Amino acid sequence: MKMYRCRICGETYLGSEAPSHCPFCGAHRESMIAPEEYPAGINDVHLTESERADLEAAVELERSNTRFYLGMAERRDNDTLRSTYKRLARVEAEHCSLFCKLLKIDKPADIAIPGETTGTWEGDIAESLRRETKASALYAEFMARTTSARLAEVFGAVSIVETDHIALDGVAKGYV
Repeated sequence: MKMYRCRICGETYLGSEAPSHCPFCGAHRESMIAPEEYPAGINDVHLTESERADLEAAVELERSNTRFYLGMAERRDNDTLRSTYKRLARVEAEHCSLFCKLLKIDKPADIAIPGETTGTWEGDIAESLRRETKASALYAEFMARTTSARLAEVFGAVSIVETDHIALDGVAKGYV
């Protein structure tokens, strides 16, 4: 048994080898490092006004997406999709938590409250695709304009994870 720590979210994974993706935030394998390689103070970043605004927008986006996926997970008519989007809600909540750490603020109080959905799996998956496409592009934009190496690393990794979620929506369509 070995320990791995995610450079993006900071969570620790236990296993015989590094996972292909962080089970908490979804970052790819290259972000999984030995715990002793995890820098102390990695999230102590001096933020410009623009970077603070970008992080605040990221918190709101991830809060909204978490709540949307929790709403999807409340449905009982398709256990595979319910379980999938429940897990996706956890990943989005982890992104929100990470952005809050960088801002040095508490997570939004309502993040665990299920939000409104479209009412159908087809509509919800289409809405998820819209949300994930927006998030991926937005984080790529944030990454391109930040002057902080840490924020570029985080926004870049999360943008890729959101792209993975776009692919997941494609797979989910096959379960409707």
